Amino acid sequence: MKERSEDNVLDRALGEDIDPGELIEKLDALVTALSDVAARVGPGSATDALLERVCVRTVETISGADMAGVTLLSESGVPRTAASTNKAVLDVDFEQYVSGEGPCLEAARTRSVVRATVADSELRWPTFTANLRGAGVQSFLSAPIWIYDRHAGALNIYSLGAHGFSEVDALILRVYTTSIEGLLRVSKEIEFAKHEIAGLNTAMKSRATIEQAKGILMAIHGFGSERAFDVLVKESQRKQQKLHVIAEEIVERAKATG
Repeated sequence: MKERSEDNVLDRALGEDIDPGELIEKLDALVTALSDVAARVGPGSATDALLERVCVRTVETISGADMAGVTLLSESGVPRTAASTNKAVLDVDFEQYVSGEGPCLEAARTRSVVRATVADSELRWPTFTANLRGAGVQSFLSAPIWIYDRHAGALNIYSLGAHGFSEVDALILRVYTTSIEGLLRVSKEIEFAKHEIAGLNTAMKSRATIEQAKGILMAIHGFGSERAFDVLVKESQRKQQKLHVIAEEIVERAKATG
């Protein structure tokens, strides 16, 4: 059975000669970053804005990181950069999208952490690497982000240094993205609930206006309830306007003449 990618990352990281003080420092930075992002999840939070903050905190958390971005794949697999720390990220991502290869796409598609340098990626992603020459980016680290099964993506870190990122960096990033996935799900659910509530409020107001318009027609013309509603529907069809718009016009005319 194939091991999960995060297990492989953990095994390799534990095999490195790690300075305990450095590890504690990295973990402290991770906790701070997660706390900051979590504090921004609420009724006023939007997913893309949250992802922008994730990118900023990623650069602050991972040593050697110069810039970061988030790639999301549509249901049909079309990638887009949903958030980034600067324009240079968009340029690097564009080269990946055009060539159809690169660390962010591989991480998103395989659900695995991808760590590489330009020097060792010429055979791995030849077209992307060739197009990247002159961009200045030398090291890559990408980890998958899955908000929902149909909303895949990756958090990508780019460095101008040829140092390459360590296995500890990869482990820290994987822990970070795993935690972020939960926060993003909460943010999405809050967004959905807000839209649902807004929709219900609008529907309730529209229903109240329609009932008011029916009452006016019944009072003026002596219509029954069904006959008044039928008049509203026919007027809506004739003018090709929504029913609540017709109702609002009737209510406004009644107020003006009343």
